[in-house]
Amino acid sequence: MNFFDELLTRNVSAIYPSEETFLKRLSSNTKLKIYFGIDPSSPKIHLGNAIPLRKLAEFQNLGHKIILLIGDFTGMIGDPTDRTAARQPLTKEQVSDNSKSYQRQAEKILNFKGKNPAEIAYNSTWLSKLTLEEVVKLSSHFTVQQLLERDMFQERLKNNKPIGLHEFLYPIMQGYDSVALDVDLEVGGTDQTFNMLVGRELQRALNGKEKFVLTLPLLEGTDGRKMSKSFTNSIDIDEVPEDMFGKLMGIKDELIWKYFEMCTDLETKTLERLRKNSEKENPI
Repeated sequence: MNFFDELLTRNVSAIYPSEETFLKRLSSNTKLKIYFGIDPSSPKIHLGNAIPLRKLAEFQNLGHKIILLIGDFTGMIGDPTDRTAARQPLTKEQVSDNSKSYQRQAEKILNFKGKNPAEIAYNSTWLSKLTLEEVVKLSSHFTVQQLLERDMFQERLKNNKPIGLHEFLYPIMQGYDSVALDVDLEVGGTDQTFNMLVGRELQRALNGKEKFVLTLPLLEGTDGRKMSKSFTNSIDIDEVPEDMFGKLMGIKDELIWKYFEMCTDLETKTLERLRKNSEKENPI
């Protein structure tokens, strides 16, 4: 139980529908199918992406089935999350080029060999085959009011900025990934909570199955904002050590203990000491 406590609390923001319900499922000794999805908007995987990958590795070490989903189809739509305007869509060629090295980078964290290898999947495999009739049926599970609840859409309405119809379809397409993969758990950052809960609803409605959602805190980048390829404030996991060291040395002092907590396997006692040191003028 202590191990599960660490698994479900360290670098975990929330568990849906509840930690208690998920813990019962986890304690049943049945192997779960778990995935994390990443849109190839850049050829690089950064430390912020590595947080959910590290959580996947914890579950993989327990024997659960792990899938790294590359959103090569949704990547061409563009996730509206945290955007004050619609994203510029990527071409199929751009998405393909960006995703080519993802497995090689993810291998720094996940094991793609051995007795329980992680798998790579691409959501174009099923999304590109959906008919208009099927898309309409998927959309019927949600209302415009539900989709408009998203903060970024409310902000755009307030500022009289347009919302593209295709942006409404994005969470539904991402949600359908859960149905196509028939997963038990999705892991992702708190900024993906809405999209992941859409998948939870679709999994229940279409597969009659409980899908759990585990959200993780977001890691700030070199400028103090959420680490993002769009903000060009990321520390990529395949950067040369000298460049990575230079960027890490430049992060704000108040973020030092958070980086230790989220990016290392240091014990809790050591982290508590680091938290105390982070309150000093020159933390070490």
